[in-house]
Amino acid sequence: MIVPEQRELFDYWRSKAKDGAYPTRADIQPAELKRLLPSLSILELVEGDAPRLKVRLAGTRLRDYLGVEITGHYLDEYDLGDQTDYWDAAYREVILAGRPAQGVVPMTPWQQPNIFQFWLRLPLVNDEGRIVMVLGHDAFLLSEKAHALASKAKLRIA
Repeated sequence: MIVPEQRELFDYWRSKAKDGAYPTRADIQPAELKRLLPSLSILELVEGDAPRLKVRLAGTRLRDYLGVEITGHYLDEYDLGDQTDYWDAAYREVILAGRPAQGVVPMTPWQQPNIFQFWLRLPLVNDEGRIVMVLGHDAFLLSEKAHALASKAKLRIA
């Protein structure tokens, strides 16, 4: 992982796993993640004819970079342009394949092409062990180093 805070969150998430199962939402304690809270998100899988992801929590750093408050909204309410397929694949990896994922994309859908979003998505399960939520961390970097790293990064399993 490129961003140290993402390694910190990943290690915390793994520490909450019991008997090889993924953690539940109840296992994740915000008080234990105070430093990371501005960059965290929690998305809920809402079942239906077409499953959707609803943002239950979006840290203040996400609002600052996205320019809108996304808490309470569905991800598919936003036009992600040519990144739509990318994000669909990322969430399929986490929810359907049941694997953590990470990657990096430029913030072009949000009119900030020189800023790169380094993201991490981790599955959370219900008491029956079914993935029902996604814990996320997003770091936003503007630099030549970020540009160089972003040009080499692909959707990766954590």
